[in-house]
Amino acid sequence: MQVATASSQIEAEMMRNLLTGEGIACLVQTSDAVAYLGVISPCKLLVRDEDMGRASDFLHAWNEAAPETDHEIEYMDQEYDG
Repeated sequence: MQVATASSQIEAEMMRNLLTGEGIACLVQTSDAVAYLGVISPCKLLVRDEDMGRASDFLHAWNEAAPETDHEIEYMDQEYDG
């Protein structure tokens, strides 16, 4: 299940490492544009259905605690009722 979209592969891998550190299995799915754009194209973060709520909560908390940066995370859980 897609929990978020990161603005780059570098950011997606960092988020994957954070989720994995919390015991949440996560995969990074790159877009077809990676072949042309390298690591600057958006990537999807995928987690198991049963981890969606925990992963979403963790990423929201991480994003709120992070210092102001230009990273943009698109969350897929706007309708998730946790």
